[in-house]
Amino acid sequence: MSDLIGNLVSTLGVSPAQAEGTAGTVLGLIQQHAPAGSLDSVVQKEPAAQGWIDRAAPALTSQGSGLGGLAGSLLGGGGLGGLGGLGGLVQGAAAIQVVTTQLEKLGIPSSVTAQAIPLVLSFLQSKLGNQSFSLLTSKVPFLQELAQHQQSPVGGGLAGALGKLF
Repeated sequence: MSDLIGNLVSTLGVSPAQAEGTAGTVLGLIQQHAPAGSLDSVVQKEPAAQGWIDRAAPALTSQGSGLGGLAGSLLGGGGLGGLGGLGGLVQGAAAIQVVTTQLEKLGIPSSVTAQAIPLVLSFLQSKLGNQSFSLLTSKVPFLQELAQHQQSPVGGGLAGALGKLF
């Protein structure tokens, strides 16, 4: 069992299959919105990751495609001045919703999502290294928002990110 799957199982109290589904969902969503090849080094270092992503892909194809829509074009694009960062926040909330929906289909309560995403992001950062992880977060608006709140000791992590929307 990989370190990530073991960590998800022990921390979240889920089965190995649910942990693999969780990892595949988060990594697959990132892969959909990242430049091609961005996760290649992760898969090289953790070959099982490609299987997790592949198993999650069919569900994500229909769910994840809307993240770059309105939030990316209206808020992340030109014309709104300093509000461009809001696109990442809105996309971050949409990403959390996609992950939450998929985890619920795996029998994992929505309350676990806020714990699962930071664990997968920590794994991703450990496999990519700080510099490559920072580069990836700069190219994926919702990942930048999630990573910022994952590392922030103030603001409630992912719950704080969601709280900013309300």
